[in-house]
Amino acid sequence: MSQISPYIWRLKLTNMTDLSLAEIELTGENHVISWLNKNGYTNIEKDILPSNETEIRASGTVEHIMVQVKTFLDPHRPFKVSEYTVDKMTRRATNLNHVAYMAYVIIDLNKNLVGEITWERLK
Repeated sequence: MSQISPYIWRLKLTNMTDLSLAEIELTGENHVISWLNKNGYTNIEKDILPSNETEIRASGTVEHIMVQVKTFLDPHRPFKVSEYTVDKMTRRATNLNHVAYMAYVIIDLNKNLVGEITWERLK
């Protein structure tokens, strides 16, 4: 039995779905916004930064948070972001009197959440 290389398999998986990268990212962001709403966060705002990254800010009873979402299409799994990204986010959050978080989201081909959102508080 011949084995399909991971690169070809990813291409086949990508071609099996009509989801664009933008749709995958938007789906992950929507799952995070929904979670924030269900967990009592208010004043939820989504902003596109000049770097073309999306940032979600929300007010909570314990803290105000700034979140960047990383979304992955199942079976792919999250990876840690660079120290540069962590530093950039924490500085921006501090300037806004917020706490920086990374939200890792995995979705299936039907845009459903796979498992739970993984939250990482950035320091």
